[in-house]
Amino acid sequence: MYETIKGWFDPQPMKLIAKPGLMTILDLALYRSVEGELTASVCAAHALLRVWIDMKQQAQDVLQNHDSSLVFARHCLEAACDAIEKLSTDRFAVSANLSDAYETPATSFSSATLSGQISIIESVSDTGRRMPNPQRRRDCWETARLICPDHVWADDAFLTGQRLIRVLTKYLPDDSYLTEEKRPVKILVDLVRQDLKMRLHQFRVATESNAVVLKRLYLVKCEFRAPFRAFLEAHQTVQRAPSLDLVQEFMEKGKTHKRHNSTLKESTTKLQKLLENPKLVEALHVEELLEGIEQKMAQGIFAFTEVARLIDCKKAKLKGLPGILEADELQLLQDLLRRLKCCLCRKISPETSTGIRPILLDLQGVPRDEAGSFLRKKTFSEGIFHEQISTFLKQLQKITTLCQTRHAFTSEQRRGDSSFDVPSSLIKECTKLDCQLWEAYCLDWFDLVRRQNMLSEGFDTLSEEIRQAEMEASIRAASAESLGMVRDRLERLTKDRELRWEVLQDMVEEVCAREMNW
Repeated sequence: MYETIKGWFDPQPMKLIAKPGLMTILDLALYRSVEGELTASVCAAHALLRVWIDMKQQAQDVLQNHDSSLVFARHCLEAACDAIEKLSTDRFAVSANLSDAYETPATSFSSATLSGQISIIESVSDTGRRMPNPQRRRDCWETARLICPDHVWADDAFLTGQRLIRVLTKYLPDDSYLTEEKRPVKILVDLVRQDLKMRLHQFRVATESNAVVLKRLYLVKCEFRAPFRAFLEAHQTVQRAPSLDLVQEFMEKGKTHKRHNSTLKESTTKLQKLLENPKLVEALHVEELLEGIEQKMAQGIFAFTEVARLIDCKKAKLKGLPGILEADELQLLQDLLRRLKCCLCRKISPETSTGIRPILLDLQGVPRDEAGSFLRKKTFSEGIFHEQISTFLKQLQKITTLCQTRHAFTSEQRRGDSSFDVPSSLIKECTKLDCQLWEAYCLDWFDLVRRQNMLSEGFDTLSEEIRQAEMEASIRAASAESLGMVRDRLERLTKDRELRWEVLQDMVEEVCAREMNW
């Protein structure tokens, strides 16, 4: 701290530790130092955020109390969830974390399905985002919450708003539909046509007027984040490696051959005992059973996913058929086809999966957003799961019937005859689905997932104990020469961490003195 100027109050020294909270403190202090210059941008962002929140609440009200099959309301809810996330999240900070709260699961660890790990994929039972995944503390280097606005955040929020408005404009209902009885829908339309466009324009004008300050804030945030992330990388490398004292201790004990053999045997026995933990063995056995069941369920509905991808490739849509597909079922089947095309894909992406996990999550009623989970029942039991499966299988049977019906799909790619028919080979595979067997697989899968979820309690502590035991056994089995090389490498890692800490300390002091007048 600087010396106190005569007449001023004594400064209160602040001791900062190199932890993830340090970035939050620096961001907050940086924002406070230029808060007066960002009044226009902050006020415009608050007004824009208020419109998106109102749209989300109004869309929820329409879907819950008025028309649950209205496509426009469902898209408004999804767009509001996306926009709120963009406006309240620091994109620069999210890139530092080792895991994503809305990450699409690429693995098949089935106990994780109860946490709802999937990003934005359309669902029959809900819309918007799923609940965020619980992240490990060591994976979160910075908070994703926006503390200090910058140019990248403003530009990303504006472009996202423009894109969402263009999408919502395509689904606006006709004026003839907006009668006095449909007043809640009319309010939602007015939010899109008037309030949202006006607030987005004000946000753009405000951020352009503060462009110099916002760009400078981004550069300053990069300036002190780079050494901090470099320090955390070096610190994690040291934490993952065995301690220097442990290596030195084993080097001294290894001088006695008899003592070395006894300690090595003890370490191997300890590791074997941890690996033979009854809960771990049973959980791995359950995982094998779950993998087999999921493969069998995937084989049963693979033909339907191919049909969904074919329809999407041809840009075809369902059309109402009297006696086969009524108007109230049309939107539900379109949503189901949209979900099926994202499952059992060869390549994974933020919206696709190589397995059937998104379908299983929807059958369990996992909500996509905490505030938007009004369509999910408060209590979930096996009876509700059985009901969801029955509804899902009936919809698959309806898709099979539509595939067997001529001219059941209309394609936008064909100018003359717009009708589109599914190939007979896919129809034949769809008819092979055994609904009773698939339902039995689902119920067995659900029971095994609950069992594995019970067994997985305390696995974090067990995994750390196994890691330490493996490290200890490998060190004790190494020769004196190898241990010497390990010791030298650990010393270099420790020295590298100290050097990065000094760089971080100098950079933080410089930024605080230059930008925040600390």
